[in-house]
Amino acid sequence: MSDRLDPAYARDYLTGRLTGGPRPAAVGRKFSADGAVLPAPGNTFLCHVDPASDAHAALARAQDILKAGPLADAFTFLPPASFHMTVFQGVIATERDLERWPGHLATDAAIDDVTTDIEPRVASLTLPTAFQIRPLGIFGGFSVSVSGADAEQEDRLRRTRDTLSDAIGLRAPDHDSYDFHITLGYLLRWLSPEDAETVLDTSRRAAEELPEQITLGPVEFCTFDDMHRFAPVRQLMS
Repeated sequence: MSDRLDPAYARDYLTGRLTGGPRPAAVGRKFSADGAVLPAPGNTFLCHVDPASDAHAALARAQDILKAGPLADAFTFLPPASFHMTVFQGVIATERDLERWPGHLATDAAIDDVTTDIEPRVASLTLPTAFQIRPLGIFGGFSVSVSGADAEQEDRLRRTRDTLSDAIGLRAPDHDSYDFHITLGYLLRWLSPEDAETVLDTSRRAAEELPEQITLGPVEFCTFDDMHRFAPVRQLMS
């Protein structure tokens, strides 16, 4: 079982015990302390949730419960139009570590140059045209943990990650243990143990709205200027 499904792990994250940092990692990099979105350009490989689908409507209902919760001011929430599942993380300007950057490129390379380098490397890949995923619960009041709908679908996702990793020359330390998820928002400040319990209770209520299964289309290679919109460069499919 993923640690993200363990309430104790979520509690430790929400209170800051996991990192020991003064604030959640996204604050100052992706969002200001008051929740305003910050410039954070990059690229990524993802599957958008179809905005016309029942699954998207269910995710929006779950997010609405979180937004109405008593600790909602501790979070910033993403626009529903941005709902997606990341298949493979590309690069982001605010995180230029060697271990999270294509090995053949300098870590000070411009994001546009990295995108230009990646696109032809993935243009001819043969990837699945669809994925079936299963929501497992809501982590920490802001993220829907998901997995492949069955062992075959999970393997399909993992093999797709391997293919993309090999193509662009990037293999992060958490490549094999990566937890798939759909982000609904971001935590802005650490919580007291009591407030963390309140968020976990709200998360359980919101999770009752989650669909049993979500159908995703082909992987999209996307660029972004911030966390509110992910613009497709191309779809990757056979």
